[in-house]
Amino acid sequence: MKKLLVILGAGSSIPVGMPSVAAIDSLMAGWSDEWAREQRLDNYYSKTWDAVASYYGASTASIRPTPNFEKVLGEMIGLAHWMEPSPFGHALRQLISPDGQPLGMSFGSGPYAATVSVTDQVTYLLKKLAGHMRAQCDSARITAEGGFPQYKALFDRLRATFDVGAFNLNYDTALLTAWPEAFAGFSRDGVFAPNAIHQRTEWGFAYHLHGSVHHSLVHPFGDDVCWQEDLSGTFFDGHQGNATDRRSDNRSFPKTSLIAGGFKLDQLLVEPFQSFYAALIRRVYEADAILIGGYGFGDVHVNRALLNRMRQPGERPPALILTYSRNADPMEFRNDEWGRNVNISLHAPTGFHEPGHASPPHIDELVARGGFEVSSVHKVAIWHGGFVEAVRRIDAWIPWLEGIVDDNALKS
Repeated sequence: MKKLLVILGAGSSIPVGMPSVAAIDSLMAGWSDEWAREQRLDNYYSKTWDAVASYYGASTASIRPTPNFEKVLGEMIGLAHWMEPSPFGHALRQLISPDGQPLGMSFGSGPYAATVSVTDQVTYLLKKLAGHMRAQCDSARITAEGGFPQYKALFDRLRATFDVGAFNLNYDTALLTAWPEAFAGFSRDGVFAPNAIHQRTEWGFAYHLHGSVHHSLVHPFGDDVCWQEDLSGTFFDGHQGNATDRRSDNRSFPKTSLIAGGFKLDQLLVEPFQSFYAALIRRVYEADAILIGGYGFGDVHVNRALLNRMRQPGERPPALILTYSRNADPMEFRNDEWGRNVNISLHAPTGFHEPGHASPPHIDELVARGGFEVSSVHKVAIWHGGFVEAVRRIDAWIPWLEGIVDDNALKS
C-alpha cells in the first residue's frame, strides 16, 4: 500500500468536543487572572496580550496576524529572557531599555524577579491547559460527540487504503480513541522509546509532536516524559518557578509535559519531541501522499518540513487540505495569513480552481455543492467544508490521493 502522511491541527478535534484556539484564548485569560490574584503580581499574560494586539493592529488589515494564546506565551518567554541580567539575558536590552523595566509592568525586587515571575506564570498556564485538556478527553465524552462516528469512519477508510502515519499537533486523545492500535512512541510500560521510533520502518504510528494529555514528567521535578494511560491518575505537568533548562541564545524554558507558545524549535530540543520532529522530517520524504486536517498553518517548523519536501525536483506527492472556511476569498485572490502560508508551505503559489470551471469559485457556494479547490499543476486540493464532513466525498478524494483518478473526480 502507498504511504499517507497525516498532519492534524486543532480544527480536526473540534467536531469531537475539543476546544478551539479561540476557546483556549478565553480560558487562558481567566487562568492568568487567577495566577495574578494568587501571586499578588501584575497579570503579565494580559499585558502581553494587549501589547501584541496593539502591535498587530497597527499593520495593514490584509496581512495582520491574529493574537492567540500561543503567540502571547511565546512573547512571554522572550520577555523573561530579555529581563534576565547579564550574561544570560538579551544584550540589546541595554539599547532599548537601559533601566530594565518594560512599560506598564512591575515586578518584585531582585535581578531575577522579572524572569522568575513571568516564567512562573507561563508554567502555571501550561499546567492549567494540560489539566483542562485531560478533563475533556474522557473516551466516553469523545465517542458521545456528534462528529465522532464520522471521525472514526474517516480514519478507518484511510487505514484500509494506505499505510498511515500521523503527526498530531493536538494534545487530545481523539485520534487514539479512533485508532487505538497506533504506535505512539512509548513502550507498553510508558517509557519513551526513541530507538523504536528511529529504527521503525513500518508506518502505523501516531506521534503527538507537541505533547499529549497522556504525557507526564516522571516526578514533580523530573526531566523525562513518560506515557500514563490512566487519565484519572497523578500527572506532573511542569516545574513551578524559574526555568533552568537553557537552550539557544541562553533562553530558559519551563520543563512541561506539552509544548505551546513561540520558539518551538527550541522547545522541540528535548525528548520525546525532538525524536518526533526528526521522524516528521524523515516521513514527509517517504510519503506518497499527504493529508492535512484542521491545521491553521501557524507552525513554521511544520510548514518548513512540508516546503522542503514539496520544492524538491521530481514527482510531488498529492496533498489534500481538509479545512473549514466561510465567507473566504478563493485561493487565487486570498491574501490572509492562512492562505499565504498554504501557498508557501505546499509550494503552490497559484493555479487554484474548481475542476470543470474556468473562474475561481465562490467558497460558500463551493461548500454547499461539496466541491474542492484544486491546483492541478501543484497537485494540491482544498476541501472547505469541515474535517469530519469530508467523509461525504471520501469516495472521490481517497482515489485522488492514491493517484488513480484525475482532478475531475473532485468535481461537485
